[in-house]
Amino acid sequence: MDPKKEPKSIRLQTRLILYSTLVILLVMALTIILVEKRQSETIQEEAQKRGITMARHLAAVSTNALLTYNYIVLEQNAERVALEEDVLYVIIHDKEDKVAAYSQHGEKQGMILTDEVSQKAIRASELLIQPILHGEKEIKVLDISIPVYIKESQEKWGTIRIGLSLEGMSSQILKTRLNLLLLGGFAIVLGILGSIFFARRITQPISGLVGTTIAAAKGDLDQVIDIHTRDEIEELGKNFNHMIQQIRLHREELENHLREIISLKAYTDNILSSMTNGLITADSEMKVVTLNERAEQILGKKKEESAGFSMARVLGDRHPLYGMMAETFAQDRGIFHSEIELKKNGEPMWLTGSTSVLTDGEGKKIGVLAVFQDITGIKALEEKLRQTDRLAALGTLSAGLAHEIKNPLSAIKTFVQLLPRKLGNPSFMEKFNTTVPREIDRINHLVEDLLELTRRRVHPFVALDVSYLILQVLDLHGEEMKKKQIRFEDHLDRTLPPVEGNSDTLYRAFSNLVINAIQAMPNGGVLRISSAMEGSKRPELNIIFRDAGIGMDAETAKNIFNPFFTTKDRGVGLGMALTHKIIEDHRGTIEVMSEKGVGTTFVLVLPVINS
Repeated sequence: MDPKKEPKSIRLQTRLILYSTLVILLVMALTIILVEKRQSETIQEEAQKRGITMARHLAAVSTNALLTYNYIVLEQNAERVALEEDVLYVIIHDKEDKVAAYSQHGEKQGMILTDEVSQKAIRASELLIQPILHGEKEIKVLDISIPVYIKESQEKWGTIRIGLSLEGMSSQILKTRLNLLLLGGFAIVLGILGSIFFARRITQPISGLVGTTIAAAKGDLDQVIDIHTRDEIEELGKNFNHMIQQIRLHREELENHLREIISLKAYTDNILSSMTNGLITADSEMKVVTLNERAEQILGKKKEESAGFSMARVLGDRHPLYGMMAETFAQDRGIFHSEIELKKNGEPMWLTGSTSVLTDGEGKKIGVLAVFQDITGIKALEEKLRQTDRLAALGTLSAGLAHEIKNPLSAIKTFVQLLPRKLGNPSFMEKFNTTVPREIDRINHLVEDLLELTRRRVHPFVALDVSYLILQVLDLHGEEMKKKQIRFEDHLDRTLPPVEGNSDTLYRAFSNLVINAIQAMPNGGVLRISSAMEGSKRPELNIIFRDAGIGMDAETAKNIFNPFFTTKDRGVGLGMALTHKIIEDHRGTIEVMSEKGVGTTFVLVLPVINS
């Protein structure tokens, strides 16, 4: 297939002549049209004013004759006006709308003219001008009619009509139009000749300037233009010489900057390749731009195979990094994730990463950046630490369990050892039957509480009103609170939605918190319980237990949910641990804040049932 031919260029001189000629033609045509229109309007206005003046003059001199029905005077007046130039007819109607005078048509005197023009003129109560076609030749005529009144009366005494021919006016307008056309044609010829002269004067030095420009565009910047036209073209030549000089200087600066950029790029590439963190950038269309060596190692992707391709294609549309970068660009905010789980060769890999928006010098978003680090080894160390913590907790639990079981076992052992010798002693047997079962029940309850901590039981969950459960707990402990002068402040919101849970276990958790508050206020005080909704995307119920008791130090608050940790003389230290376990089983959280001598606050967060 033959390549398309480029359109043939037109010389600037030819274009200037064509464009200037076209402009001259348009200007002259517009001028002729406007002048001709103005002249025509002026001629028409003058003719119309002349006809109105004659009609008013005739009405003035014919008023008395109309009052006295002097038809002879009226006819004389009509014939005299009819002799005026361009007047085709003069008609005078009397009070009864009959023809009192009709120039050159005396036979119509006394008649009532019934044509539409005459009827409109007779009915008119003020000046009326009607353009009509008159006679067989249909001459253009202005029928000007003026009603005749006298000062003493508003009664109409007649109508004066003059038929003014427009033929002379049309002839005058045609003559004006011809004169304008001749003048316009002469001006157009002069304009074209002038445009040719000035086009040549402009384009000749420009042709030299074009040749010099082409040479400069090809890289020859040692060009000098010498033009002496004493006008803007000469100024253009001087500016071109200055521009060429500036271009030479800028080219040298650009070459220096290019060398600096190349050096800086090499330095930047060296930094990226030396980074211990992975780095990946994407443009506004979420296409990969940069991928350093560490990112290639972590993600298992090559820069050559990734650059220019979409993030979804390179990483996959469900990849956590892709999701973070897309969200960052969409919401214009950075994101930090402490842990990101990936799969690499079927093995879990953990990263920590952050993203931020990339902007240009004007603050416009141009892309997004992600920096991430492989923390799989750190996670392994953390797992070892957790294993150590679990072993330590197990040791603490074992020590606490041994301590709590040792006392009842010692009592049981003592009674068992004495049993053979005191089997026949009724007093001993009574103590034996009372103490041994009690201590065995104590051990049994302890084991059941431990099983409750370690076992995840499946309880039936139903919709529960938290406020109702809390008030039930307060009813149970009401007498004890009165004895210790503890006042309850009710800030529970009864309009809150229900939570999904087990009434027995939640009742136990709330009871433990109330008991803890009562024990913390031996000298009385205020127990304030409040509830409120928090969050919009994931609504949650906040329940706050705040007492004004003795408070706890930081170490006690840190360990309060640990099994067998207690600061009381009585108790095994499993109540708060069980409370923590119950709240976790309900997919909630519990936190404690306390200050020594001020009081303690427990904050519970439970998910509500979506309506």
